[in-house]
Amino acid sequence: MFLLALAQRLLDTLHAPRVQWGRVAGRVALVAWFVSAAGLSMSLMTKHLVPFRGPSRSAALARLFDLRPADASDRWLAVHVLYGECRCSLRIREHLVNTPRPAEWDEVVLWVGALPEGPDLARRGFTVRRATPREAGQYGIHASPVLVVFDPRGAVAYVGGYASRKQGPDMQDLRVMSAARRGDAVEALPVYGCAVSDGARGGPSPLPGI
Repeated sequence: MFLLALAQRLLDTLHAPRVQWGRVAGRVALVAWFVSAAGLSMSLMTKHLVPFRGPSRSAALARLFDLRPADASDRWLAVHVLYGECRCSLRIREHLVNTPRPAEWDEVVLWVGALPEGPDLARRGFTVRRATPREAGQYGIHASPVLVVFDPRGAVAYVGGYASRKQGPDMQDLRVMSAARRGDAVEALPVYGCAVSDGARGGPSPLPGI
């Protein structure tokens, strides 16, 4: 409604006698700025409030199992895929270093991008692997943060996000890991975060049921 009213005022000005073209140009610039700002705001809102499509259980994703520590044999594995330029991933990093982690698990952080992951992850016992956005895409990872859980044989027991809503306080990685280890069916949580590779560009889309 605001845009329509502004446009009508502009048309009235164009048809009025003794048009002051400086004022017209100013109003045209104001309309253009408002439309541009509104479009940018909607784009950012969509990017951060709508979940991305989660990775599929593919052979590419299964190769993440090879990132486990060399001495791992009969242990379950959790791979946390985090992107250094994503605020949601940084929140997950802080969650990981500030929560007690299950001793019977191996946990790997696949840190995507050129930014440093910080020393706290290694100090807390996480195995940190580095990847470029392109390499992440080769695993089938196109958005982050993503949690992938493997059983000791390398079968994917869970792939999805960490919380039920955007920046929600209910980080559910420990619940998911425990349920998967018990053999319970675990519904994939939505992937709220940022695009990592070209496969996620073109807009986020709902996470399919897994």
